[in-house]
Amino acid sequence: MKIAKPAFLFLAILLSACSDNIIYYGRTYSPTEKVDIFFREGDVTEPNEVMGKATFEVSAKKSSDKVQARLMKQAQSKGADALVFDDIALTTTGTATGGAAAGTGGKRGFLGIFGSKTKYERGQQIKATLLKYKKNI
Repeated sequence: MKIAKPAFLFLAILLSACSDNIIYYGRTYSPTEKVDIFFREGDVTEPNEVMGKATFEVSAKKSSDKVQARLMKQAQSKGADALVFDDIALTTTGTATGGAAAGTGGKRGFLGIFGSKTKYERGQQIKATLLKYKKNI
């Protein structure tokens, strides 16, 4: 039983670290049931105020329908009436892994082998604005 608790804790931390997170800065209102979607703030005809900004970074493999649904769910939970997609961009991130060195000295000089790998991953970054209609404030 002593091993089960640390293993469960490690698994929970690992799973939470791998999840996609939405970064949100702004105000929060009571949750809403419906969120209107726009791709230009000028298309919003209802008087409104900007309540916050969200950024969502996910793998490029994640479908746009799932990304949009996740952002809509976040907007509903924050109490937004509308969601404006500001910017959708593909990203590439790289992480360097490992490195090795081996060598010999002496009369023949230094002979070495150096190496490292860089792993590149494609992603997508979505930036959105959350709006609250003035009639609902």
